[in-house]
Amino acid sequence: MTLTVEALLAGETALDNAPKTELADGRLCVPQHYLSYNHTLLSVEALVLDIDYDPRYPVFVSHENTGLYIQVGVIGMDNYPTNPSNESQTKIVYGRKWRVEPQLPSSEIIQTVFLALKKAREHEVRELFRLQHNNKTTTPFNNHHDLPLLTRSEQRLQHSGDSSGENSANNPTRANSVAEFNQQLDRVLSRLNYDGQRFELLSLLRRPSGQYLIELTVKANQDSRLQEATISNTQVDFISFFLAELNINQFLHQLMQQFIDLSDRHVDEHFRYRGFTRFSWSNHVEAIAEISAEVRQLHKDENLQHFHQHWQKNNYETDRSRIPIPAPGELWDKIHRQLKQFSPQEHTLPVNG
Repeated sequence: MTLTVEALLAGETALDNAPKTELADGRLCVPQHYLSYNHTLLSVEALVLDIDYDPRYPVFVSHENTGLYIQVGVIGMDNYPTNPSNESQTKIVYGRKWRVEPQLPSSEIIQTVFLALKKAREHEVRELFRLQHNNKTTTPFNNHHDLPLLTRSEQRLQHSGDSSGENSANNPTRANSVAEFNQQLDRVLSRLNYDGQRFELLSLLRRPSGQYLIELTVKANQDSRLQEATISNTQVDFISFFLAELNINQFLHQLMQQFIDLSDRHVDEHFRYRGFTRFSWSNHVEAIAEISAEVRQLHKDENLQHFHQHWQKNNYETDRSRIPIPAPGELWDKIHRQLKQFSPQEHTLPVNG
Protein backbone atom coordinates (compact mmCIF):
# COMPACT_ATOMS: atom_id res chain seq x y z
CA MET A 1 0.00 0.00 0.00
CA THR A 2 1.28 3.46 -0.92
CA LEU A 3 0.94 6.03 1.84
CA THR A 4 0.07 9.62 0.97
CA VAL A 5 2.60 12.23 2.08
CA GLU A 6 0.99 15.30 3.59
CA ALA A 7 1.60 18.31 1.32
CA LEU A 8 3.82 21.08 2.67
CA LEU A 9 2.53 24.62 2.98
CA ALA A 10 3.74 27.49 0.82
CA GLY A 11 7.12 28.73 2.08
CA GLU A 12 8.09 25.30 3.48
CA THR A 13 10.76 22.91 2.17
CA ALA A 14 11.70 19.54 3.64
CA LEU A 15 15.40 19.09 4.40
CA ASP A 16 17.12 16.43 2.32
CA ASN A 17 16.28 12.93 3.60
CA ALA A 18 14.10 14.40 6.35
CA PRO A 19 12.38 11.69 8.43
CA LYS A 20 8.64 11.23 8.14
CA THR A 21 6.09 10.09 10.69
CA GLU A 22 2.79 8.31 10.14
CA LEU A 23 -0.34 10.12 11.31
CA ALA A 24 -3.32 8.42 12.92
CA ASP A 25 -5.21 8.40 9.60
CA GLY A 26 -2.35 6.68 7.76
CA ARG A 27 -0.85 9.73 6.05
CA LEU A 28 2.83 10.55 6.27
CA CYS A 29 4.11 13.97 7.26
CA VAL A 30 7.44 15.69 7.78
CA PRO A 31 7.39 17.36 11.25
CA GLN A 32 7.98 21.11 11.20
CA HIS A 33 11.39 20.93 12.89
CA TYR A 34 12.73 19.04 9.84
CA LEU A 35 11.70 21.79 7.44
CA SER A 36 13.37 24.96 6.25
CA TYR A 37 11.33 28.11 5.65
CA ASN A 38 11.38 30.97 3.20
CA HIS A 39 8.11 32.79 3.74
CA THR A 40 6.88 35.50 1.42
CA LEU A 41 3.95 37.90 1.47
CA LEU A 42 1.82 35.32 -0.37
CA SER A 43 2.73 32.41 1.90
CA VAL A 44 2.01 34.42 5.06
CA GLU A 45 -1.29 35.63 3.58
CA ALA A 46 -2.17 31.98 2.89
CA LEU A 47 -1.63 31.16 6.57
CA VAL A 48 -3.72 34.12 7.73
CA LEU A 49 -6.53 33.18 5.31
CA ASP A 50 -6.91 29.93 7.27
CA ILE A 51 -7.25 31.80 10.59
CA ASP A 52 -10.66 32.77 11.95
CA TYR A 53 -11.50 34.78 15.03
CA ASP A 54 -13.78 37.77 15.64
CA PRO A 55 -14.58 39.80 12.46
CA ARG A 56 -14.05 42.97 14.53
CA TYR A 57 -10.33 42.15 14.52
CA PRO A 58 -9.14 41.83 10.89
CA VAL A 59 -5.55 40.61 10.48
CA PHE A 60 -3.43 42.34 7.83
CA VAL A 61 -0.23 41.10 6.20
CA SER A 62 1.97 43.80 4.69
CA HIS A 63 5.49 44.45 3.49
CA GLU A 64 7.79 47.44 3.88
CA ASN A 65 11.52 48.11 3.68
CA THR A 66 12.19 46.25 6.94
CA GLY A 67 10.33 43.15 5.73
CA LEU A 68 7.04 41.37 6.30
CA TYR A 69 4.75 42.20 9.19
CA ILE A 70 1.36 41.29 10.65
CA GLN A 71 -0.97 43.95 12.01
CA VAL A 72 -4.33 43.63 13.75
CA GLY A 73 -7.12 46.12 13.15
CA VAL A 74 -9.75 46.88 15.78
CA ILE A 75 -13.21 47.96 14.61
CA GLY A 76 -15.18 49.86 17.24
CA MET A 77 -16.96 53.03 18.20
CA ASP A 78 -15.19 56.35 17.71
CA ASN A 79 -14.40 57.71 21.18
CA TYR A 80 -13.63 61.15 19.73
CA PRO A 81 -16.12 61.79 16.89
CA THR A 82 -15.40 64.92 14.84
CA ASN A 83 -19.05 65.13 13.84
CA PRO A 84 -21.53 64.90 16.76
CA SER A 85 -24.17 63.49 14.41
CA ASN A 86 -21.91 60.46 13.77
CA GLU A 87 -21.38 59.47 17.43
CA SER A 88 -22.56 55.91 16.74
CA GLN A 89 -20.34 55.47 13.68
CA THR A 90 -17.61 52.86 13.88
CA LYS A 91 -13.98 53.31 12.90
CA ILE A 92 -10.93 51.09 12.61
CA VAL A 93 -7.68 51.59 14.50
CA TYR A 94 -4.49 49.60 14.05
CA GLY A 95 -2.26 47.80 16.51
CA ARG A 96 1.52 47.57 16.48
CA LYS A 97 3.37 45.86 13.63
CA TRP A 98 4.59 42.34 14.36
CA ARG A 99 7.63 41.52 12.25
CA VAL A 100 7.67 38.15 10.45
CA GLU A 101 11.07 36.78 9.44
CA PRO A 102 11.12 34.69 6.23
CA GLN A 103 12.71 31.75 8.10
CA LEU A 104 10.05 31.73 10.84
CA PRO A 105 8.23 28.35 11.03
CA SER A 106 4.62 28.43 9.82
CA SER A 107 3.41 27.39 13.28
CA GLU A 108 5.20 30.37 14.86
CA ILE A 109 3.60 32.75 12.36
CA ILE A 110 0.18 31.41 13.35
CA GLN A 111 1.09 31.87 17.01
CA THR A 112 2.27 35.41 16.25
CA VAL A 113 -1.23 36.20 14.99
CA PHE A 114 -2.65 34.56 18.12
CA LEU A 115 -0.48 36.75 20.37
CA ALA A 116 -1.14 39.89 18.30
CA LEU A 117 -4.89 39.39 18.74
CA LYS A 118 -4.49 38.93 22.49
CA LYS A 119 -2.44 42.11 22.81
CA ALA A 120 -4.79 44.13 20.58
CA ARG A 121 -7.66 43.04 22.77
CA GLU A 122 -5.73 43.77 25.97
CA HIS A 123 -5.12 47.30 24.72
CA GLU A 124 -8.87 47.71 24.30
CA VAL A 125 -9.65 46.01 27.63
CA ARG A 126 -7.39 48.40 29.55
CA GLU A 127 -9.22 51.40 28.10
CA LEU A 128 -12.61 49.98 29.15
CA PHE A 129 -11.66 49.93 32.85
CA ARG A 130 -13.06 53.29 33.98
CA LEU A 131 -12.82 54.90 37.38
CA GLN A 132 -14.57 58.10 38.40
CA HIS A 133 -12.10 60.36 40.19
CA ASN A 134 -12.90 63.92 41.29
CA ASN A 135 -15.98 63.86 39.03
CA LYS A 136 -13.91 62.89 35.98
CA THR A 137 -13.83 59.59 34.10
CA THR A 138 -10.32 58.12 34.08
CA THR A 139 -8.73 55.00 32.60
CA PRO A 140 -5.82 54.36 35.00
CA PHE A 141 -4.69 51.11 33.32
CA ASN A 142 -4.57 52.31 29.72
CA ASN A 143 -1.39 52.07 27.66
CA HIS A 144 -1.15 55.75 26.76
CA HIS A 145 0.17 57.24 29.99
CA ASP A 146 3.32 59.33 29.72
CA LEU A 147 5.90 56.98 31.26
CA PRO A 148 8.72 59.53 31.59
CA LEU A 149 6.23 61.84 33.33
CA LEU A 150 5.08 59.07 35.68
CA THR A 151 8.71 58.24 36.46
CA ARG A 152 9.29 61.83 37.52
CA SER A 153 6.18 61.49 39.74
CA GLU A 154 7.34 58.32 41.48
CA GLN A 155 7.05 59.70 45.01
CA ARG A 156 3.48 60.88 44.36
CA LEU A 157 2.51 57.48 42.91
CA GLN A 158 3.93 55.60 45.88
CA HIS A 159 2.20 57.81 48.48
CA SER A 160 -1.17 58.76 47.01
CA GLY A 161 -4.28 59.52 48.99
CA ASP A 162 -7.37 57.38 49.54
CA SER A 163 -8.62 55.74 46.34
CA SER A 164 -12.13 56.92 47.17
CA GLY A 165 -11.42 60.16 45.34
CA GLU A 166 -12.04 62.21 48.47
CA ASN A 167 -9.36 63.99 50.46
CA SER A 168 -8.37 61.54 53.17
CA ALA A 169 -5.36 60.55 55.22
CA ASN A 170 -5.97 56.89 54.42
CA ASN A 171 -3.41 55.19 52.21
CA PRO A 172 -4.88 52.71 49.69
CA THR A 173 -1.61 50.76 49.58
CA ARG A 174 -1.56 49.79 53.27
CA ALA A 175 -3.32 46.78 54.73
CA ASN A 176 -6.73 47.46 56.32
CA SER A 177 -9.06 45.75 58.70
CA VAL A 178 -11.99 43.92 57.11
CA ALA A 179 -14.37 46.71 58.16
CA GLU A 180 -12.13 49.44 56.70
CA PHE A 181 -11.64 47.48 53.51
CA ASN A 182 -15.37 46.92 53.06
CA GLN A 183 -16.01 50.65 53.38
CA GLN A 184 -13.31 51.51 50.85
CA LEU A 185 -14.52 48.76 48.53
CA ASP A 186 -18.10 50.05 48.56
CA ARG A 187 -16.84 53.51 47.59
CA VAL A 188 -14.57 52.33 44.80
CA LEU A 189 -17.12 49.92 43.31
CA SER A 190 -19.67 52.72 43.12
CA ARG A 191 -17.25 54.68 40.90
CA LEU A 192 -15.97 51.82 38.78
CA ASN A 193 -17.25 50.22 35.60
CA TYR A 194 -15.76 47.92 33.02
CA ASP A 195 -17.20 47.91 29.50
CA GLY A 196 -20.38 49.37 30.96
CA GLN A 197 -20.64 46.61 33.57
CA ARG A 198 -20.75 47.25 37.31
CA PHE A 199 -19.88 45.03 40.26
CA GLU A 200 -21.10 44.24 43.76
CA LEU A 201 -19.28 42.41 46.54
CA LEU A 202 -20.69 38.90 46.91
CA SER A 203 -18.34 37.58 49.60
CA LEU A 204 -15.02 38.22 51.31
CA LEU A 205 -13.43 35.20 52.98
CA ARG A 206 -10.11 34.74 54.73
CA ARG A 207 -8.59 31.40 53.72
CA PRO A 208 -6.34 29.14 55.85
CA SER A 209 -3.38 30.29 53.71
CA GLY A 210 -3.90 33.81 55.06
CA GLN A 211 -5.07 35.13 51.68
CA TYR A 212 -8.48 36.67 51.13
CA LEU A 213 -10.94 35.30 48.57
CA ILE A 214 -12.94 38.05 46.87
CA GLU A 215 -16.12 37.25 44.92
CA LEU A 216 -17.88 39.94 42.90
CA THR A 217 -21.26 39.77 41.20
CA VAL A 218 -21.20 41.08 37.62
CA LYS A 219 -24.02 43.44 36.68
CA ALA A 220 -24.05 42.84 32.92
CA ASN A 221 -24.77 45.49 30.30
CA GLN A 222 -26.28 44.61 26.91
CA ASP A 223 -24.29 47.43 25.29
CA SER A 224 -20.91 45.92 26.22
CA ARG A 225 -18.39 45.94 23.35
CA LEU A 226 -16.55 42.79 24.29
CA GLN A 227 -17.82 39.23 24.41
CA GLU A 228 -16.20 37.75 27.50
CA ALA A 229 -19.63 37.36 29.12
CA THR A 230 -19.49 33.76 27.93
CA ILE A 231 -16.49 31.45 28.02
CA SER A 232 -17.05 27.95 26.62
CA ASN A 233 -20.80 28.69 26.51
CA THR A 234 -20.83 29.36 30.26
CA GLN A 235 -22.26 32.67 31.46
CA VAL A 236 -19.76 34.71 33.48
CA ASP A 237 -21.89 36.30 36.19
CA PHE A 238 -19.26 36.55 38.93
CA ILE A 239 -15.52 37.14 39.27
CA SER A 240 -13.34 35.71 42.01
CA PHE A 241 -9.68 36.16 42.92
CA PHE A 242 -7.30 36.22 45.89
CA LEU A 243 -5.67 39.13 47.67
CA ALA A 244 -2.53 38.74 49.76
CA GLU A 245 -3.72 41.59 51.98
CA LEU A 246 -6.70 43.89 52.19
CA ASN A 247 -5.92 47.09 50.35
CA ILE A 248 -7.73 48.81 47.53
CA ASN A 249 -4.68 49.24 45.37
CA GLN A 250 -4.09 45.47 45.23
CA PHE A 251 -7.80 44.95 44.64
CA LEU A 252 -7.84 47.23 41.59
CA HIS A 253 -4.74 45.62 40.09
CA GLN A 254 -6.12 42.13 40.62
CA LEU A 255 -9.49 43.09 39.16
CA MET A 256 -7.80 44.52 36.07
CA GLN A 257 -5.86 41.28 35.71
CA GLN A 258 -9.12 39.30 35.79
CA PHE A 259 -10.43 41.29 32.82
CA ILE A 260 -7.22 40.65 30.88
CA ASP A 261 -7.43 36.93 31.73
CA LEU A 262 -11.05 36.79 30.53
CA SER A 263 -10.06 38.46 27.28
CA ASP A 264 -7.16 36.03 26.78
CA ARG A 265 -9.47 33.08 27.46
CA HIS A 266 -11.89 34.37 24.83
CA VAL A 267 -9.09 34.26 22.25
CA ASP A 268 -8.03 30.79 23.50
CA GLU A 269 -11.50 29.40 22.85
CA HIS A 270 -12.38 31.21 19.60
CA PHE A 271 -9.09 31.42 17.65
CA ARG A 272 -9.21 28.83 14.87
CA TYR A 273 -6.68 27.65 12.33
CA ARG A 274 -8.34 25.59 9.61
CA GLY A 275 -11.33 25.25 11.91
CA PHE A 276 -9.28 23.86 14.82
CA THR A 277 -9.24 25.68 18.17
CA ARG A 278 -5.62 24.75 18.87
CA PHE A 279 -5.38 26.78 22.10
CA SER A 280 -8.73 25.76 23.59
CA TRP A 281 -8.56 24.36 27.09
CA SER A 282 -10.70 21.45 25.88
CA ASN A 283 -7.68 20.00 24.04
CA HIS A 284 -6.22 17.10 26.01
CA VAL A 285 -2.79 18.12 27.35
CA GLU A 286 -1.48 14.55 27.57
CA ALA A 287 -2.55 13.87 23.97
CA ILE A 288 -0.50 16.90 22.86
CA ALA A 289 2.44 15.57 24.89
CA GLU A 290 2.04 12.15 23.27
CA ILE A 291 2.10 13.58 19.73
CA SER A 292 5.14 15.68 20.59
CA ALA A 293 6.97 12.65 21.95
CA GLU A 294 6.22 10.74 18.73
CA VAL A 295 7.80 13.31 16.40
CA ARG A 296 10.50 15.18 18.32
CA GLN A 297 13.26 12.52 18.31
CA LEU A 298 13.00 11.00 14.83
CA HIS A 299 16.45 12.34 13.87
CA LYS A 300 18.09 10.07 16.48
CA ASP A 301 17.49 6.99 14.34
CA GLU A 302 20.83 5.26 13.71
CA ASN A 303 20.12 5.23 9.98
CA LEU A 304 19.79 9.04 9.90
CA GLN A 305 23.23 10.02 11.18
CA HIS A 306 24.05 12.00 8.01
CA PHE A 307 20.68 13.77 8.18
CA HIS A 308 21.25 14.54 11.89
CA GLN A 309 24.43 16.45 11.03
CA HIS A 310 22.69 18.30 8.20
CA TRP A 311 19.77 19.13 10.49
CA GLN A 312 22.02 20.50 13.24
CA LYS A 313 23.87 22.67 10.70
CA ASN A 314 20.57 24.05 9.41
CA ASN A 315 19.45 24.87 12.97
CA TYR A 316 22.79 26.58 13.62
CA GLU A 317 22.42 28.75 10.51
CA THR A 318 18.85 29.67 11.48
CA ASP A 319 19.96 30.66 14.98
CA ARG A 320 22.82 32.72 13.54
CA SER A 321 20.38 34.60 11.31
CA ARG A 322 18.59 35.91 14.42
CA ILE A 323 21.66 37.38 16.10
CA PRO A 324 21.32 41.19 16.35
CA ILE A 325 23.94 43.66 15.13
CA PRO A 326 23.88 46.44 17.75
CA ALA A 327 25.33 49.83 16.96
CA PRO A 328 28.29 51.02 19.05
CA GLY A 329 27.27 53.26 21.92
CA GLU A 330 26.05 53.34 25.50
CA LEU A 331 23.37 50.69 24.99
CA TRP A 332 25.84 48.22 23.49
CA ASP A 333 28.27 48.95 26.35
CA LYS A 334 25.51 48.18 28.85
CA ILE A 335 24.56 44.93 27.08
CA HIS A 336 28.21 43.93 26.82
CA ARG A 337 28.58 44.31 30.61
CA GLN A 338 25.44 42.21 31.11
CA LEU A 339 26.69 39.42 28.86
CA LYS A 340 30.06 39.24 30.61
CA GLN A 341 28.27 38.12 33.78
CA PHE A 342 27.10 34.92 32.07
CA SER A 343 29.86 34.08 29.56
CA PRO A 344 27.56 32.72 26.80
CA GLN A 345 29.11 30.71 23.98
CA GLU A 346 31.12 32.87 21.58
CA HIS A 347 29.17 31.92 18.45
CA THR A 348 25.88 33.04 20.07
CA LEU A 349 27.06 36.56 20.94
CA PRO A 350 25.77 39.68 19.14
CA VAL A 351 27.90 41.01 16.31
CA ASN A 352 29.06 44.51 17.24
CA GLY A 353 28.40 46.89 14.38
